[in-house]
Amino acid sequence: MIFRILISLLLVCCHLFSFSQINSNLFGFCTSNSFTYVDTYDTSFLEKVENISPKVLRFPGGTIGNFYHPRKEAYGFKVSDVEEYYSGRFSHRVHTLKQAAQQRGHKENYIEDFIILAKRYNSKVIVNANILNSDKEEIIYVLNKFKDEGIEVLGVELGSELSNRAYKKHIKSVYDYIELARTYTQNIKTEFPDIKVGVVVAPIKEKTPNRIKNWNIILAKEDFYDAIIHHSYHKVVDGEEDAGVMISEDKINTTETKQFSLYKDRIILELREGFINRMKQYNDIFRNKEIWITEWNLQMTKTTGNTMFQSLFVSQYLLELLSNTDLQNIKIATYHNLAGRDVSGSIFKGVKNGFEIHSTYVPFSFIGDIFGYDVEKIKKEEAGNIFTYNCYDKNNHLIISYIIDWNTYQIEYKNFINTDEFNNSVYFSKNLFDLADKKGMLKIEKTQIID
Repeated sequence: MIFRILISLLLVCCHLFSFSQINSNLFGFCTSNSFTYVDTYDTSFLEKVENISPKVLRFPGGTIGNFYHPRKEAYGFKVSDVEEYYSGRFSHRVHTLKQAAQQRGHKENYIEDFIILAKRYNSKVIVNANILNSDKEEIIYVLNKFKDEGIEVLGVELGSELSNRAYKKHIKSVYDYIELARTYTQNIKTEFPDIKVGVVVAPIKEKTPNRIKNWNIILAKEDFYDAIIHHSYHKVVDGEEDAGVMISEDKINTTETKQFSLYKDRIILELREGFINRMKQYNDIFRNKEIWITEWNLQMTKTTGNTMFQSLFVSQYLLELLSNTDLQNIKIATYHNLAGRDVSGSIFKGVKNGFEIHSTYVPFSFIGDIFGYDVEKIKKEEAGNIFTYNCYDKNNHLIISYIIDWNTYQIEYKNFINTDEFNNSVYFSKNLFDLADKKGMLKIEKTQIID
């Protein structure tokens, strides 16, 4: 009896004070649309990205990757591909992207721009492969390009969100997907036997369409892949969503303050329980295969985009990935998105001849500092809706501390090593719904920690 009590106490302590080895491959970013809408050679843009210092970059990214061809200009889109393989609004987006690239005079394929960006920051790469309508030689060409440039490829995604109903014309069931994925895997492994490949899993949710009801169970019986791919979009706004985006929202009959208080309760519960439980379900189904979260964000909507609410979310989500022992099977994560033209996803939004910065920039620059030091473990503490993440070196010295405070709407960053003038910063706002200005600022205070 005493032994059981001791074990129970130990488990409680492990929950309240969790330690974890730090994994830099969790600090990644998608580059969808980045090269179309932002000048990635702009020194001001490069300096801002330097402050984040991405460890992983994803290319070409998202739905774009399902129609990417590497030897043509920009993303190499063929409109006929989209019309044949996709049932939805993406055809309009392709036309828009092609027109934007032409207006900006983009003649080379974006892989050339991506390589320069990845080499500048010494970033590893996750490749999103077109397995719908590409020649099998195309993905080999892409992998050889990265190999020749000395860029490390962490793995290849075998398509993006191909369980989505938009692809049902050609992928009528998981068996169609398995046939495609296995064929491309054999082709990749022939040339690159050591490279890892990841397959697309179906989302776990209460109401599962018949087409994907047994997708995960059937896919789990296969052994040709190394990892599973999950896209992690977290819904707090009521309404209809599709593929990570809110396409309609219910009208609200209350104040923004009350509404965002509800969103706060929802997202804290999601981060404490919902997200972790889904990852455990994937682990059970796929027998602890590696998990790659190649897109993560709030469910994308202007309601929460560029707000203090989003700042708090991205901070806690990423710190949970880095510290929570229940999430250690997640080996790669890339936030959606580095740059583009939207408010709710992109850190940097292209505007005319420049770019705006959104509220996610400061939190990512805070957390990116972890990788500049010898952090070996992160201890998490909870007190109500205040979450503290203390980062220690191998000698158990406290190096960095992050405090995510949902009660007073602030993110505090303390650096105990940096000897610069300011080593304590607080990013905060009066309201959860407050929007950052065009420089990504809400309110920030910097002070010096004095022992």
